Amino acid sequence: MKAKKMFLTMAVVFSMVAIFAVSAHAAWYTCTVEKAGIGWMNHVYIRLSDTGGSFTDVCFTVPDGRKKETLAVALTAMANGKNVLVNLSGTAGGSVILEMYLCK
Repeated sequence: MKAKKMFLTMAVVFSMVAIFAVSAHAAWYTCTVEKAGIGWMNHVYIRLSDTGGSFTDVCFTVPDGRKKETLAVALTAMANGKNVLVNLSGTAGGSVILEMYLCK
């Protein structure tokens, strides 16, 4: 029984550390979509500029499982002159767009 409690405690601790580690690296930005489309090897690339000035005209990638949906949001934003709210893995070129939402 003691080993079972110890294992459960360790699992909870590791889960909490993982949650905090992921949230510490990912960040949210309000951006303008500069360009969006399909590129090399059918990957989706979206070029964004942060409205707050953290980065300008940086090309990001989209996970393969969300290519169509993310590209649709980006193209809708461009067509309607709207900004997007994005959750990014980093701000360097080639970083991943984890989530994207169309702003009002």
